[in-house]
Amino acid sequence: MSKRKAKPTAADDDYRACYEAALHYIEYRPRSEAEVIRHLRYKRKFQASSVSRAIAKLKKLQLIDDRVFSAMWARERVAHRHKSSLMVRRELMQKGVDAGTIDSATADIDDEANALRAGMIKAKLLGNLDYPEFYKRLASYLSRKGYEAGLVQGVVRRLWEDRMGDTEGK
Repeated sequence: MSKRKAKPTAADDDYRACYEAALHYIEYRPRSEAEVIRHLRYKRKFQASSVSRAIAKLKKLQLIDDRVFSAMWARERVAHRHKSSLMVRRELMQKGVDAGTIDSATADIDDEANALRAGMIKAKLLGNLDYPEFYKRLASYLSRKGYEAGLVQGVVRRLWEDRMGDTEGK
């Protein structure tokens, strides 16, 4: 007796195509589970059962992990984009990450230190502006990054004082 392989069904074909599409989608950059599901279900129009199987396999292979994704996202957004913890939280919510995972990913973000670091970089670009224009531009920049108004005011004041101290010493 010879064993014959069963012919792949349409559902098997859909699953394979779905899994390949998922691999391609996460190849570009890490994604949250919800992002992958939305992409597969609503953009690529795969069957729910195929999407569920593909997601389960990706999770088993640790190619999708919301905790790892959230920690990476938070680090990148703070280090390279100078985003506040509030802004990072919003972005992760939009990506479908659950609140508990977001809390743990953003728990160690120091908004004051990050706002100061971002403000120092931007302040160097503002040249020899007078205080009102310096304040307006720097406060606007930091506010767009998601920092709270009180923190922004303190950081801008501190950077202005540092700048004035540097010019007096020269």
